Parts: sequence; structure tokens; C-alpha cells
Amino acid sequence: MAEIVAIDDQPEVLELLEQLLGPEHRLHPFRHGEAALDFLARQGRPADLVILDLDLGPGHRPGLEILELLRQRHPELIVVILTGKGSIDEAVRAMRLGAADFIEKDPRLAQRLQLQLAKVERLRRVADDNRRLRRRCAWLEERSGPLPEMIGSDAGLAGVWRQIQDLADIPRPVLILGERGTGKELVAAALHRAGNRREGPFITVNCAAINESLAEAELFGHEKGAFTDAAGRRPGKFELADGGTLFLDEVGNMPVSIQKKLLRVIEYQSFSRLRGSREIKVDVRVTAATNADLPAEIAAGRFRSDLYDRLTFDTIVVPPLRERRQDIPALCRHFITGFRREVAGVRCRDISPAALALLADQPFPGNVRELKNLIERAAYRCRDEVIDVADLDLRPGGAEAGEAGGGGLRRRVAEFERRLLRQALAASGGNLRQAARDLELSYDQLRRLVKKHQLGAGRSGDN
Repeated sequence: MAEIVAIDDQPEVLELLEQLLGPEHRLHPFRHGEAALDFLARQGRPADLVILDLDLGPGHRPGLEILELLRQRHPELIVVILTGKGSIDEAVRAMRLGAADFIEKDPRLAQRLQLQLAKVERLRRVADDNRRLRRRCAWLEERSGPLPEMIGSDAGLAGVWRQIQDLADIPRPVLILGERGTGKELVAAALHRAGNRREGPFITVNCAAINESLAEAELFGHEKGAFTDAAGRRPGKFELADGGTLFLDEVGNMPVSIQKKLLRVIEYQSFSRLRGSREIKVDVRVTAATNADLPAEIAAGRFRSDLYDRLTFDTIVVPPLRERRQDIPALCRHFITGFRREVAGVRCRDISPAALALLADQPFPGNVRELKNLIERAAYRCRDEVIDVADLDLRPGGAEAGEAGGGGLRRRVAEFERRLLRQALAASGGNLRQAARDLELSYDQLRRLVKKHQLGAGRSGDN
């Protein structure tokens, strides 16, 4: 049903228009322009058409002035001029100011109006297509290349995949939880790709990086002059994500001052640009992610409980890498392939079983992101076609072990000793004699330590 605003100071003309338009159109009649402008400012979306009389009677702004205000505040709005025979010159002036057409008040008004409505419908479809294309182009400018994919088939991810399939087409927010580096954005991208919004944009907002003073403009856009550097109108992330998905990464770091406005937009799917007077209606599916303890943040007054409730239509928990170690080989080979594609001249093509065995024993507090950095660094250092233990340059008790360590001195020393043994055994392929030589231990000493830490018998190997 088309929304049509009619502005004419003659009640009989407004009644005639209502009769001519019929029930398939919704007419909003006004006898002067000021009331119509106020109505349009309050609307959730602009009207499809404005029919404007040029002579609105004494005491009110003339039609040409109302037209100029309409063009300034709602530049995409289609305006048709309704004029008497004596005001054709003014109608021509109106066309120059941006009116789409004009209709004379004569016995053929009904026929002319029906023709105009058919034209307006065509113009509206073109305008809608243009808006979608602009949003799509803006999204493509922000993101080059395909969306990243999730890698892994371990049982820990099976539940995540099931939830993605179940939630893909449901237009409600989803909160994605997990430690840093587990791939929460990849889950959000997979959720977008699996659903009926896959052809729409996927827009990411890093809430931790948003400047609090500019957060509103970043999310909802701004008009020219909204702040010092606002040289022109700019759409916000919600507008760019219309018809697709908006992913709020690290939502736990969203400034408290903007959380209430964010809640309203998620709830009602409408907002105004900063310093804008028009409500913009969108169709956006929101997903969010965090590694923060949001209930604790709520208790501390740093996160709104009503926003938390709105974001948790359902929750997806991404398991840490230590709970899906079987995926490490596939992840390593995926990162090697990607690094070769990105960096010319990389010789490395694969990773050795000994290196994989060593990686399987790492704590990886940084999860998949840490593994990716480690493999890319190893591929850069590797002088052969296969990454080996030496290329990984993992030092027991280094950053990886330090982050996972805890407890008293005796426990830490035991963990350090255990890690040394595992790495030596991995490097020697389980050859106890070679591992003993590498650690400068006797064979019997190494056997006792292996038994103490329950690392398996291994194989004795050659002298």
C-alpha cells in the first residue's frame, strides 16, 4: 500500500483525492505545508509520494517554499505539483526545483492522477534498487574478497554448525561467546552465509575501537555539519547493513552512552542520522560477539541488562582450540595455503607429523588466531617445503607456557619439565635414545622421567 501525502488548502480537493486514490492507497491529507513537514519528520519511513498545491492560502508558506524544504530534508521523495490553469509558470519553476511532474486541476484530474501514480510506482522501484545498489557498493568498498570460512569438523564444532543451520533464517539477534581468537567473527559470517540474507551485506563493527564521542555517527550516520569534520552526509553501519547482517564484535566494550539507542534500533529497526530529522527504516539482522563476562559487566553497571536480553535470542559458544585439537592439522594446512596465496615466493607446502605432534601439546591461550600467526611465521622461516619442529621455534616456558601457567613453584617446574620431555619426544619421533641425547640425559634418566610424567613408553631406538 503506497503512502501518499496530499497538501492542499481546499477540503473538497483533499476529499476528491481520497476518492480517486481508493483503498489501495493510504492518503495523509494536510491543509498546509508545516503540518505535513512535521508528519514526515515523525514517520518511520518517508512517504512514497507527495501531492503539493502551490497556493496554500494566506498565513501559510507557499508551495514553492514547502517544495524547497521537502527537497532539503527528503531528497529522494517524489513530489508532484497540483496546479490550476493560471499557475503553469509556477509549476515550471517547481519542476526546476526538483518536482517530478505537475497535474492540472481540470476535469481530467482523475485520469492524470492514475497515470502519475503508475509513473510513481516505476520511479519508486528504481529508487529502491538504487538505494540497495548504493548500500551494496559501500559494503564492497569496506570489505574486499569473500567472507572467511570456518575450518574444522571436530565434535566441538558439530554443535556450532547445528546451531548455525537452525538459526540462519530466524531474523533475531544471536550472541556468540568464546575466548579471544576462537573465530567468533567466522561463526557470524557462517550464520549470514547460511541464511536467506546471504545476498545482502555483512557489516562488521569493532565496538572496542569505536570512539565514544563518534559512536552514534558511526552506527547511525550523520548529516552535513553534525560535527566539526562532517563535510557531508554519511550513512551509518545500520544503513549499510540494510537487507543483511550487522555484526557487533566485542559488544561488551560498547560505550554505555550508546547502548540504549542501540537497543531501540534493534527493537524497532528505525533511527535518525545524527542531526537528521527523518526516521530511517531498515531491515537488519544483528549478531554480536564478546569474550567478556556480560553478567558480571551488568552487575558492575557497564552493560545494560535489557540490551543483553535483546541480544540473547540464542547464544552460540565457540569452543577453544584446546577442546578441538583434532582440527589442528586441517587448520595448519589451511593457513599454509592461504599464506602461500598471499605472499609470493613461499616454498613451504605442508607440515611434518613431528611438528603437528608438538603443536597438539601447546596450550594456545590465543586459540586459532595464535595458531595462525605461529604457522605463518613458521612458513616464512621454512627453507624447505615442509614445516618442521625447528621452524616452529616453540620455547618451553615462553609466552605460550607463561600465559597458561599457574600454581606454586613445584607445579610450574613439573609442568616445565613435562613440556621439555614432550617436545623432545615429538622432535625425535618418539625415539627415546635420540630424545635423551638432545636433552643431555642418560637413557635411564629419560625413561624414569617419561614414566614419572606418564608420557608413554615410546621406543628405544638405535644407539
